[in-house]
Amino acid sequence: MRGWFSGIAVFLGLAVVWEAVSRLGVVSALYFPPVTTIAATFARLSLSGLLPAQVGLTLGRALTGLALAALCAVPLGLAMGVSRRFRGLLSPLVELLRPVPPPAVIPAAILFLGIGDGMKMFVVFFACLFPILVGAADGARAVAPGFRMTAAAYGVPRLDALWGVILPAAGPSVAAGLRTAVPMGLIVAVLSEMIGATNGIGHYILRMQRTFAIPEMYAGVAALGLAGLGVNAAAQGALARLTRWAGPGDAPH
Repeated sequence: MRGWFSGIAVFLGLAVVWEAVSRLGVVSALYFPPVTTIAATFARLSLSGLLPAQVGLTLGRALTGLALAALCAVPLGLAMGVSRRFRGLLSPLVELLRPVPPPAVIPAAILFLGIGDGMKMFVVFFACLFPILVGAADGARAVAPGFRMTAAAYGVPRLDALWGVILPAAGPSVAAGLRTAVPMGLIVAVLSEMIGATNGIGHYILRMQRTFAIPEMYAGVAALGLAGLGVNAAAQGALARLTRWAGPGDAPH
């Protein structure tokens, strides 16, 4: 709690400095309007519903792409972790695509999918897939062999063992992959909106910058920052729930 208070104090101190240098003309108020002006603009746009609507569009795209990535990556990663044959089949493709920066696939995605929601969700899916996949595979591969042997000795079907034994034991690694993927998905969603979109908070911020509506631009950035804070808090909650599946010795540090 003390760390939170210290962080808020630092933030308020920086806001006061920004306000002062803008009011005193140390920097151009055109590019750095006073914080009070930005705050008033943020409140006006929030109450009008404009900022919440734009942020909601972006979060919807990011969370949909993230959910699709998790639905694909978790079972594939678990299968790669427990099966050498399956890992040998997929590893070359994974290692080929994993180093590709997600923004690099945006031009190709626009060619095939246009600038609609499908393109943005695909780019988020691509960005989030590999952190979750690698986390699930590493977690499954690290599961103690005794767990698998016990499940086999009791005649537990392989699929049931995968979901009932391997997944809970690999939960911390899966959660760590999700924790990495969540902010990445939001970043890529915003970037895709800046490159090709007609709405969303990324498109809004870029449009305000291009029309020199600078207070509105900063208000959009502030709204995005608050959205990111909320998404990060949700990711921490998911991580805490998943790590409860494992014993204290298996939790990630």
